[in-house]
Amino acid sequence: MQSNSDLGFAKMVATMAIVMLALTGCSPSEGPTAGPNPTETSQPTAEPTETPVQTEFFSMPADCTGILPTTELDAFAADGIVLLAGPGGKYGNELITEPTPEMSAGGISCYFGTDNEDLTLLRVAVLVSAVPLDATSRSEVIADLAAQGLAQAMDERGAVTFGILGVSEGQTTANYNVIASDSWISVLSSDGGEAAFLAIMRLANAVHSANYN
Repeated sequence: MQSNSDLGFAKMVATMAIVMLALTGCSPSEGPTAGPNPTETSQPTAEPTETPVQTEFFSMPADCTGILPTTELDAFAADGIVLLAGPGGKYGNELITEPTPEMSAGGISCYFGTDNEDLTLLRVAVLVSAVPLDATSRSEVIADLAAQGLAQAMDERGAVTFGILGVSEGQTTANYNVIASDSWISVLSSDGGEAAFLAIMRLANAVHSANYN
């Protein structure tokens, strides 16, 4: 007979699996339906296969506690958002039933959201990932994202970006990817729309700030 703690943990795993699959199911490998072009927000269009001139270098964070600057983590904490899963998270990788495309590519994925004593109310707000790339893997990631119909653009540093606002039928979460010469940074939101998209663009820039020198 299972103890109450065993049953509670099983319930938590099931709950988190459902919430996490809701996010990872919208990852690039699933081929989301393209929504309004996010380049209209602030991104200039560009040829997506060009490699930017490298003036700074990516340093892979040891775990999810270093994927964002301390100021961002503090802001999350003030809103009751904590690092739920991923290396260094409260529940580690135990609740991640399937690797994200970023994890499969050699990176880490970090699930930030709301914890709760009522395990049915756990909620992932954003999924933040970082992946080191070389020339070959960079080309593969660009080809994969381009095949999904995501809007392509270029950021102010010359990195290729792919994104979706997440307001079209079949795609309700905002998704933003930055492909630099040596990294892939991605952020998915549980929400969709322009406000959510702009928020995850800012988080992607924060990941860059925390992990480039």
